[in-house]
Amino acid sequence: MAAERKTGIFHTIFANFAFILIFSAVIITAASAGFFYAAPAASARSEKAPDFNLKVLNPGISGYKDFSPSAFKGRVVIINFWTTWCPHCRSEMPLLAKFYEAERGKGVVVLGINVNDNLDGVRSFVRFYKIPYPVVYGTSRVISDYGGVNEIPQTFFIAKNGDLAFRWVGGITVGVLKGVTDKLLSMP
Repeated sequence: MAAERKTGIFHTIFANFAFILIFSAVIITAASAGFFYAAPAASARSEKAPDFNLKVLNPGISGYKDFSPSAFKGRVVIINFWTTWCPHCRSEMPLLAKFYEAERGKGVVVLGINVNDNLDGVRSFVRFYKIPYPVVYGTSRVISDYGGVNEIPQTFFIAKNGDLAFRWVGGITVGVLKGVTDKLLSMP
């Protein structure tokens, strides 16, 4: 009986150790593959947001003819890179539109940067969905300046002083939008 008890304890300890080892390997692999990535875009030293000046595709609805992030110093700028074929992009558009309508009076500006290959298709999409915030067509330079934007959607938050403050990769939520924006609005 004592031999059975020792074997049972050894088996339990080994099973627990194996579980912890396998679980740790899965977490490390997922983290290194970027599955948990939602890191700040700026490091300890501040980094100015790349500037550009692009023609707005929906001037009648948004009220903007062209867009340059540097023109909005003193406001929080949210830049969302998207495509028309991306399901997450499409699902977050109503959320971004509603957020923009609710927050723009508080000094928040939302900009959509489309990275499709077909400009006419983007214009039709923007007209059809009546997107209220300004939308521009991303150039290769802008895409490169913002780190290549290899995953879509991707959202950048620019602080009131013009620094890149945060980058979110993947579909965004109201909680993230509100939390990051409120924090940036409270900063000088």
